[in-house]
Amino acid sequence: MTERQVLRGFIANIDVIPPLIFTFPFNPESITDNKTVNYADRSDGLCGNSPGKVYTGGGHRTLSFDIKLHGLEKGMNAINPTALDNGIATELAKLRSFLYPAADAWASLGALLGGEDEGRRLQSPPDCIFGFGTKILPCVVTEINITETQFNSLLAPVRADVSITLVVKEETDHPLYEFDKQHRNLLAALGLQNIRVF
Repeated sequence: MTERQVLRGFIANIDVIPPLIFTFPFNPESITDNKTVNYADRSDGLCGNSPGKVYTGGGHRTLSFDIKLHGLEKGMNAINPTALDNGIATELAKLRSFLYPAADAWASLGALLGGEDEGRRLQSPPDCIFGFGTKILPCVVTEINITETQFNSLLAPVRADVSITLVVKEETDHPLYEFDKQHRNLLAALGLQNIRVF
């Protein structure tokens, strides 16, 4: 009997070369998917004596989840075999890079090498793709909280709990967002067959 392999969720930045892909070592136990909408009172007399509501716009759709990172004393990265600055340090650095504009990272490298970067404007945060089952969404990482919980003999972190918050880019011209919207509409339509008439 062949064991079925469990799919792993991921976040990825495909705008850089090579693409930056962070695959969850352990899938989150839960994902919070939150969307708010805004309504204002309507007092134009069309709703009788009581004020009605009128839609004024939608808020951001946010996704948040927690993941755990576990590394070994010698580290997770075969390219960086030393215990110093290894453990899960390379994975944490990869995660943190989703918070900073790519151009800003290159500017920092240029400044270290003696280049000029004064007066530069920061670009918008890097886009990322969140993948988890049928959810494949264009997002921006807005918050990462890292709690390092265990260290190796050289004090490199080997375990950490990470909380990640993403904002979905709900842009009608983005193919991944359009796919998610159509998929959601299809599932809602299929759900109509569950209505029972008594």
